[in-house]
Amino acid sequence: MSRQALLGASLFVLARTGVAFAGDEFKFDVSGFLDAALFDDQQDTSGFADLDDDGFGALANGKLQLRGSVLTDGGWEFGGRAELRLQSGSQSNSTTGADDWLQLEKAYVWAESGLGRIELGAQDGAAKQAQAAPPSITKSMRIDNPLMMPVVDGAGAYYRPAGLMLRSDSYASDQSLKVVYRSPRLFGLQLSLSYTPEFSANLERFVKTAATDFDQQSDIFEAGLNYDTNLDDVRVRASLTYLTARNEAESDTTSTPASPWTSGDLSEWSAALNFKVQGLSVGGAYRHSNARGGFIDHAPVVLTGGASDTDIWSFGALYEWESWKVGANYVRGTTNVAVADLLGGFVGEQKGDGWQIGAAYAFTPDIQVSAGWQSYDFDAGANLNPAGLAQTGVFGAPGSMYAGDLKADIVYTEVSFGF
Repeated sequence: MSRQALLGASLFVLARTGVAFAGDEFKFDVSGFLDAALFDDQQDTSGFADLDDDGFGALANGKLQLRGSVLTDGGWEFGGRAELRLQSGSQSNSTTGADDWLQLEKAYVWAESGLGRIELGAQDGAAKQAQAAPPSITKSMRIDNPLMMPVVDGAGAYYRPAGLMLRSDSYASDQSLKVVYRSPRLFGLQLSLSYTPEFSANLERFVKTAATDFDQQSDIFEAGLNYDTNLDDVRVRASLTYLTARNEAESDTTSTPASPWTSGDLSEWSAALNFKVQGLSVGGAYRHSNARGGFIDHAPVVLTGGASDTDIWSFGALYEWESWKVGANYVRGTTNVAVADLLGGFVGEQKGDGWQIGAAYAFTPDIQVSAGWQSYDFDAGANLNPAGLAQTGVFGAPGSMYAGDLKADIVYTEVSFGF
C-alpha cells in the first residue's frame, strides 16, 4: 500500500467514526507550563568567532496546550489537541531548523477505545512516546535532552560538535505529521507503533511533493514497548524502542580507499529502566543511532560500516521528602566522525559528557524553584581537532559540521510553573 493510500485510509476511518457526536457531551481544557532559567556560564571560548558568548544569560521554555474530546455512548473517545510552544530560539533543541521563539508545534486528532488509540497529525513518534526517561531535578534546564541549552557555539546557537546532542530519547521523526497506534496497557505493558511518511515539521504538508533531497530519510517506522507497574512498594518503569527509515537518495554510493563508506538508511534503538522506592528514584537510559552525533534533521549524516555510529548513556537519581528534592544526573555521548583523506579515510571520535547536581523546593505540585550546578566537557581528539579549539571545521567530513574541545561550568536557577 502506498503512503498516500495508508494515510488516506486512516483519515477515512477517523471521519467515519465521528458521525454520532451530536448527542454526546464535549470536554475542553487548557493547560500548559512555563520554565524560566537564569544562569552564569563560564565556558572555554577558544576558536569561537564571538568571545562574549559565555557569562550571564536567561532562557525560557513553555507550552500552551488546547485539548478537546467527546466520549460516545459506545465507549469511543474522539478528540484533538494543539500545542503552541515558547522556546529559546537557537538555544532550544529544535532539529527542524525552526528557531522562532514561538511556533505551533503539535496538532493532531485521536480516536480511542478498548482496542487502543490512533493518533493522526503532528505528534511525537512511537519511540519517543514510549521512552521511560531517567529522573531529573530540572524540568527544561536538564542535561539529557536540554530544552534550554546554556552552552553555545560561535553563532550563539545550541553547541553540538559533530552534531552530538546529549539525548537518550529516540526523537528522529520529531513532530512531523504521522499516524500513531498505542495498544491498551495489559499487565503493565503497552505497545506503540508509528509511521511517518516524510519530515514535515510545523504542519508543512502531510506528504511532501517537493524534489527529493540527498540523504533525506523517509518512511520512518517506529515501535516502542513500555512497561509501568508497581511491585509491592517499588514502581518499575522500563522501555525498549526501535526505529528505521529509508534514505531517498544516497549522496555517497561508492566506497574508495579515500572514503571507505557509503550513505545508508537510518536506524536506532534505545532502552531505559527506572525504579522508585518511596522518595528515592533512580534510572538509566541508552540510545544507539547510526546518525552522526545522534542528530536527526531531514537529511542526517548516516554512513555504513559504523562510520557515523553514536552511543549515548544517561543516569539519574532523585530523592524527595516533603516539599524538598535533591538530585544528580550524568550523561555521556560518543560519535564516530568519518574523514575522507587521499592517504586513506579514517574515523575519529567526538565525545561529550554532562553532569548536574541540584536541589529544588516545590511550593505546590505545579510550582517549583530549583538551583544547582552543571558541567559540560566535550573532546574531539587530536586527529579531528589538533589545535584543541572549541569550534573547528573538519576538512573531508561529510556534511556541514564542526568538532570541538570545550569545558563549561554553569550555575543556574530554574523556576517552573504549570497550570
